[in-house]
Amino acid sequence: MATTPPFDSQNHNADSNLTGSISDGESRAPGGSVGGSAMPAAKKRSRMKLLVVAGLGLMVFAAASIGGAEYYTSRPNFCGSCHVMDPYFDSWSHDIHGKKAGVLCVECHYAPGEQHTIRAKFRGLSQAASYFSGRYGAGRPRAHVNNGSCLTSECHGDGNGTRLADEHLNKSLLIGVPRTETRLIAGLPTEAERKPTVRFMHAKHELIDERVTLNQRDLTVVTDRLRRSLPPDHFAKIEAAVRSVKDAALRQADLTTLLRQLGHDALSADAMELMRLEHMRIRLAQLADLNCAACHTYDAGGSNHFRVDTTTCFTCHFTHQEFNRDTGECLKCHEPPSRQIVVHAPAAGVSTSAAAGALMDHQDIVSRGIDCASCHADVIQGQATVSARDCTHCHDQQKFIEEFEARTTHTVEEYHRVHVGGQHARCTDCHRVIHHALIEPEFVGSRAEFLKPVVDDCQHCHPSHHREQVELLMGVGGAGIDRPMPNAMFGSRLNCKACHSESGNDFKGDPLVKATEDTCLKCHGDDYRTVFQQWRGEIASQLAEARAALQRVDDRIKAIGVRSQSLPSRVRDGIENARKNIRLIETGNGVHNRTYAVSLLDLAARNLDAALAELSRL
Repeated sequence: MATTPPFDSQNHNADSNLTGSISDGESRAPGGSVGGSAMPAAKKRSRMKLLVVAGLGLMVFAAASIGGAEYYTSRPNFCGSCHVMDPYFDSWSHDIHGKKAGVLCVECHYAPGEQHTIRAKFRGLSQAASYFSGRYGAGRPRAHVNNGSCLTSECHGDGNGTRLADEHLNKSLLIGVPRTETRLIAGLPTEAERKPTVRFMHAKHELIDERVTLNQRDLTVVTDRLRRSLPPDHFAKIEAAVRSVKDAALRQADLTTLLRQLGHDALSADAMELMRLEHMRIRLAQLADLNCAACHTYDAGGSNHFRVDTTTCFTCHFTHQEFNRDTGECLKCHEPPSRQIVVHAPAAGVSTSAAAGALMDHQDIVSRGIDCASCHADVIQGQATVSARDCTHCHDQQKFIEEFEARTTHTVEEYHRVHVGGQHARCTDCHRVIHHALIEPEFVGSRAEFLKPVVDDCQHCHPSHHREQVELLMGVGGAGIDRPMPNAMFGSRLNCKACHSESGNDFKGDPLVKATEDTCLKCHGDDYRTVFQQWRGEIASQLAEARAALQRVDDRIKAIGVRSQSLPSRVRDGIENARKNIRLIETGNGVHNRTYAVSLLDLAARNLDAALAELSRL
């Protein structure tokens, strides 16, 4: 008989309470659990495995989808799927970059390493949102190509001495295409082939460190020399004039007038050189801000995806620049034509024995130092000026343009650093367009535009024209009076037109607008007729006396046989100051400022009397 194990009432009760009764077909699992309760755990593990597999599958699917989307959206065909991109896609498809090299849109329009960044994705999403919201296409697309995209080692070189870099920098590129022009030869319109004469090298525009260093060195030398030669307040005024951003002729005239007013004519060469160097410094700073896209822009004609925009060349080289000087120097870019051309050919229908004209060789003209402006002043049409109104196209707050009218070279340097270097603005975003081309030879004699640049530049033939009249009105320009004595009529804001209002003729019979006493009487009444005549008589009398005194001094110097350089300095200076004042009154007409004119003549008379007294003792 089997022995019955001892009955543990406590364990039995515990098992009964936890698991209930156990049937014959059930067995206890290890750890005291029942085999039927293992099923939910197995299902959980199985479900977890399914979730993991499904998750991995979804991740693989998502990765494949993202990769596929990334691949698809990086294809040029995707870019061309938007109708607003049609012209850009079409031009790319037959451009050398697309048709031959197979360069993708994203390879240029994203900077190296930028394509897979979060920022790039948000840019793409913003473009998509703009397209589907209907806002895209309201203005022209403005895509920017980073310099790094152009200068990769696979494209135009990375600038580290690679073959492509050297080829990119030093290759001489012919700008323009051969064309046929019509010339008058033997009085008949004749077609002639014309080849481009401009060669471009990137190195001249990109490798500028040496030029910047030389410019800064020369600028420092000239600045220090002027600073040592001038009182601090005079140097500050000259420095301000040097930094003017007016047209070259105007700022040079202003500087000349200022030097004369301050009595520093002898420093004119250094002051002009300082102005030239300062403006060259700004040109070099602007050159450093340029990027590839400033010159290589989209070709709206569609023949290529982009082209060289020569407007950028003209803006940089000619804005506020004297013709054929510094950045505007013709032979910096042009090669003189090597072929001879026919000149002085008669117009059609004109009877002349010199029907064949004459041959002219540009090489010979250049070797003789003849200025290009003699024949080609018409090649620059327009001015690339910028107005405050141009700024308001982007800036609607006054704080952005409050310094515009008082801008200097330093202000302009900052404008370019922010807009060109930082925001990739193009020249025509701010500047008006300059045209650079010859008027066709057959139209030279019939179009006023040919002479317009010279006619508009009065200073070319009449340098400092009306300078003496202006100086008298402002009460400056004389010798011996240190403070300005402006015409009292400036208090009423009167200018030249207030008095010069009547039609007349000059000594050649050409029309001009003259001033008469009647223009004074219109404001002051008939009582002023006598006053005006008294002024004229007074100035004429004193001027005659001063001339006579100067003649007596000159005669005395000649009689005693001494050279003016050997005279005591106070005598010599007094004579020269008197001579200068007399010449100013003669040329400028003392009636422009009666008070100042009389003061100068009184001073001249005293100086000449003192000089004659000194000379009488020799």
